[in-house]
This record gives sequence, C-alpha cells and structure tokens, in this order.
Amino acid sequence: MIKHLFKIGFLGAVVLSVMSCSNDDTLKEQNIDEESGVISNSEMTLTYGSGLLGKYVSTKNSKITFDRLSVTNAPKKISSTNNYQQPDLTNAIQLSGSGWQNLADNTTYYIAEGTTFSGGINFTGNNSTLVVLGTIGGNNWFEIKNNAQVIIAPTAQLLSTTSFTVENSIVDNYGDILSANFNLNGGGVLNNYGSITEFQSGNNSELNNYGTASSSKAGIDGTINNSNSLVFTQQTTLNNSGIINNDCELIFNEHININADITNNGYADFQNGFLINASGNLIVGAGSLTDITGGQISISGKFKNTSAGVARLDIVNAAIGWLNAAPSFEGKIDINTNLTIDNNKIDSYVTFNGDTYIASNGCMPQRGSSACDDSALQFTLAATVQSPSVNGAVLSATGVKVTDGQAYVSYHTNDEVYGDAPNGSLRIFNVQNQQAPLLLAQADFNNAEFNGIDVDNNTVYAVGGNKAGARLITTPLIDGMFDTTDLSVFESHKLSGIAAKNVFMYNNMLWLVAGGSNGGFLKLNPSDNYTVSESFYTQGSRAKYAAQNGTYQAFFAVESNGAYLRIANIDGSNPQVYNYAQLTQSVQTGKNVITMDDEYVYVALSEKGVAKIDLATGALISHFVPNDYRLTENGPKVFRENGYTNGVAVNDCYLYLANGADGIIVLNKNTFNVVGSFKLAESANYIYTKDGLMFVATGRDGLNIITIN
Repeated sequence: MIKHLFKIGFLGAVVLSVMSCSNDDTLKEQNIDEESGVISNSEMTLTYGSGLLGKYVSTKNSKITFDRLSVTNAPKKISSTNNYQQPDLTNAIQLSGSGWQNLADNTTYYIAEGTTFSGGINFTGNNSTLVVLGTIGGNNWFEIKNNAQVIIAPTAQLLSTTSFTVENSIVDNYGDILSANFNLNGGGVLNNYGSITEFQSGNNSELNNYGTASSSKAGIDGTINNSNSLVFTQQTTLNNSGIINNDCELIFNEHININADITNNGYADFQNGFLINASGNLIVGAGSLTDITGGQISISGKFKNTSAGVARLDIVNAAIGWLNAAPSFEGKIDINTNLTIDNNKIDSYVTFNGDTYIASNGCMPQRGSSACDDSALQFTLAATVQSPSVNGAVLSATGVKVTDGQAYVSYHTNDEVYGDAPNGSLRIFNVQNQQAPLLLAQADFNNAEFNGIDVDNNTVYAVGGNKAGARLITTPLIDGMFDTTDLSVFESHKLSGIAAKNVFMYNNMLWLVAGGSNGGFLKLNPSDNYTVSESFYTQGSRAKYAAQNGTYQAFFAVESNGAYLRIANIDGSNPQVYNYAQLTQSVQTGKNVITMDDEYVYVALSEKGVAKIDLATGALISHFVPNDYRLTENGPKVFRENGYTNGVAVNDCYLYLANGADGIIVLNKNTFNVVGSFKLAESANYIYTKDGLMFVATGRDGLNIITIN
C-alpha cells in the first residue's frame, strides 16, 4: 500500500495510485485538489478545515418561541364509564319484582334502568349472564357461581341491604356496589371500574381495582391488583395466600400484619404502622412513595427495592419496633426520617434523608425538590447547518453521536426525491462552544449512504447501504478528527441485510439493526470481517432500532399485531421479550427511534406517539399520543398537524419528541405532562440530545443545533 502524506498548506495537484484497506475497494486513484483541505478518490471526497466548511454553518443564537402549556395530562381517577360497552340485550330476559328467579344455562338476563329488583336470584345454570342497569335491593344473599358473568352498568347500584358471594365467576362493576357483604371466594373475580364500599378477599380470588374500593374485613387471602384508589379502614392481615400489587393509591387506616408480598409501585400510606413477618415482604419500585404516618413498624421479613431506580420511604410520627432481619431494608431506598436505624439493618444501597423528588401524578403527592423546573425551560437556536449536496442530491441528517466535545453526524439521500441513488455524508462538528459550533470535516460518499452512526474507542462506525446491500464504513479518529492524509483508512464492509438502520459497539462486538432479507437484530464480529456471530431477530422488514445505556440494551420491531421489544443485559444476556398489542401501528414505515435513560426505554411509535417502558420489568409505564391530546375533554386538538412521532430523545428531566410538522413536543419524563412545544422552519424528522445540546434534523432543510437552557 502506498500512502501520500501532505501538509494542510500544500498547494498543487498530485496523483498517486494506492491500494485501499477496504475489503470492497480495489485499486483507486487518490488525489489532492488545489486546496489542501480537500482529498478525494473515485468513491469519496473529504473536506476538512472550518475555513472551507464555514459556509454551511449559520450562527443564530436566537431565542426560540416555546409554546408553554399549563394544563397537564396527569393520570386522573378512572371514570366508571371507562371501557364500558352495554351488552347486546336482544333476546335477554328482564328480571323484575320481588320473587326468586332461577337463571338457566347460557342465558342472558337484565334488570332495567330505573327499576329496582328486590327478589332473589339462583345462579343454578352454567354460563349465565346478568346485566344490571337498575338497582338490586332487598335483603337476600346472592351466590354468583357456575361460571356466571355479572355486568353492573354505570347506572346501577347494589344496595347495602344485599349480600353477595362470587365463586368461579366474574363481576364487572362500572356502577356502585354498596353491599355490606361482598365476598370473593375461590375463582371469583371482580373487575371494579366504579366503586365498592366493602369486600372480602378470599382464597384464590382476584380483585382488579380501576375505580375506588374500600374494605373493613379482617383478612386478605386473594390477589388484589390496584390501579386507582384502595383503602382498608380497619386492622387487617395479609395472609400467606394473599398478594397486593399497588400501582396507584393504597391506604391502610389501621395496622396491618404482612405475611405475604405487598408490591408498591405507586403510593402507599400506612397510618398505624405494620408488622412484616418472616414470610412477608414489602417490595417498593423505582419512583414509588411509601408513607408511615403513625404506629410502629417491625420487620422480620424484608422492606426492599429490587429495581434499578430509587424508591422513597418517609417515616413521620411513627416508631421503630424490632427489626429482626439483617438487613431489614434492602436496595435503593431513600429513607426520610429523624429516627435512627442501625447500620446492620440496612444494606449499602439504602440512603437517609436524600429528599428524593417524587412527582405528583394523580396517584401520589409530590415530595422533594425537583431539579426540573418546567417554568424555566427555554431553548436557543445556536446555529442552522445546511445539508451537504452530493451529485446534485441534497442530503438529510439521520444520526448524531456526541462525545468529547465533538458531534458526529450521518446523512443519507431521500429516496422519495432522488430515487435510490446511494449518496451519503459524514460530518464532524466541534461543539465545545455551544454558541458557536464549528464544522471541522465532511466526508462525502457517492456509493454509500448512512442511516446511523456510533463512535467507540476512537473509531467511527457508520451504517447504511448502497445498491448492493447493507454497508458499514469504519474509520479511525485522530484527536477526534478524520485522518486527512489517507482515504484508505475509510474501510467499507458488506453487511447482512438490504440496508443497515442503526448500530452500537459494545465489548468489541457490533450490534446491528438491518432491514430486508437476512436483516434483523444481529451481533457482528469485527475480528472476522463483521460476520454474523448471533441473530436475535430475523424479520428484517420489521426490525427498527436498538439502543443501550451501559447496563441494558433494547431492540424494537414493529409487528402486525403490536410492538415487539427485546430487553437484555448490555452484553445480550438474560433477554426478555415483550409484546404490546395496544401499541399496534398502522404506519409501519417510520424510523421508530428508541432512547434510554437508566430505568426506562422510550419508543417512537409514529401515529401512536411515544411509550415509556420499564427496563427491569417490561411494564408499559406511560403512553402519550400527540394527535389525541386536548386541554379539555371536548376541546380542540393542541397538535393539529397530525404529525408522526419520528424520533425521541431524553435527558435528566425531559422527553423530546420529533413530531413532524408539529415540531418538537416536550414532556416531563417523570409525569408525561406536556410542558410545551416549538416549531422550526421545516418538519422535525430526528432528534438527539447530549450535554445541554439538541440536534434536530429537518430533512433536506438541514440540521438545527439548539441549546437547552
């Protein structure tokens, strides 16, 4: 191989023949034009030096008009009418009067709206259905059994004089259950969207509470899943067969003995303390708040947090009893109290009086001081950057990676405008002075375009393709810059798939998302010419994006029946696959960028907006659809351009959506409240944030570099 070295100030034309290191390139001509800042061969041109490239950058430093919204979309109490659809009552039999009725097999009965049924009902038949639109009164005891289904409409009431037992049957309540005795026994399920003032949780029963529920009963033996407001008004015991999962508001007015697991991912208030016996655990999740506001707490089991984020525990006006477990408190728990807890009762992750911020979200009160002041958020347009042009095609930015004060940007050709011409570019910016970014180098390619970029260990990895299929360009960096003396260090590698979409490097292995035949989510071995080492997902036409946060990796695909998400450790071990039918997209050709913070992955879903998913559990935490957002229930749409969520970016406080013609939409990442939005000259197609800078690609119109103030 022959190389030609030169000084930047050298003028003249020299032509040499060189052998490229690329496994695709053959013998090529390398030349230097009359300006020493340009070096080229038949496939690429490298221009370097801000003096030559400064014409592309227009410094602005102008304040962006940020349309701030004061009304939030925090979760509210679920209405009793949510999800309610009145069943088809054609051929149904009306019940009325005060006599006893026997329900036959596979038959539907109803109590009409505005009427009161005060008789008795024998659920003697199998698979019978009772729809209550009116009122059930009287003094009778109803045994709902034999795989029956009872639907209590929003207009219905079960009066306090009535009593019910549910066994091997399902009750869907959208109205008001005022019964003094409502017992869930084996196989009995209550899905409560309305209100219930009293219930007993028996063995092998299940309560799914989406409304308001309360109980004064002494024992809990079944499974309770709470997604709204649940109160226990008297002293109670969670027995060994019971379990409570809380995602919203859970209150114990009196003392509780805990012999099984209570999991709190929302707000729990123990107003008269608790006893966690050896078989019991109180498990708290990231971002949860637990109050102990009276009584005494004693622990033989565990109070623990197994998630990656911090949970907050406040102990006020309460006493510490005996702590037999060592440690009694485990995991990332911020305990705020003036009480003393011995060091051998806590593990190394527990902290004291950190005043961790907990955002109010409709289920829990706010605690702590937020580092995120929505009212102070502002943006400044630092610069606009004209897109490069290759062979007459104006390119569009597709990916950004910022490291060590340099921003590396990839570009491709818009096929809808220029056909399948494989023109691409790679740029390096110096962004150490955020008010005056400098374009330092630009490598233009006439036989490769790029959809994504990563920088690792002083090497650029840019992926995309050309007419022959997916391609990877690698090149070393010298002090953060391209080698300006030798184009042979730009090596081209043929990859599996039709077009490579994005990439990241970890532990000397390349993790690739590629589309088309032989594409998918792949691990490549650089030491073996980037051959496929492992394939984790093989439907290349549905593969979209991958990301990593140093602890986890995540891969996203758009499938016909919903969203597909694979979450694993950063090295790919312990993979978990999750599917979300509720996130099914009708638009399946978008880029669907995903991004991550320490605890969550955020997924751009085109017309379905953005989803926030817990990395540890795969739980769908929040979902926001800009096209459906209104300030009031019947008000006009706020975002009227019907833009698609093309990209997402996240920092310590906020989630940023590149939402097409609607511009940039800003959410508080903790609450998913809409903070505001702003528009740029053209549609927002891609977004990236790092170190207080935001990069927004607006197609062929160029790249916007914005400071987050």
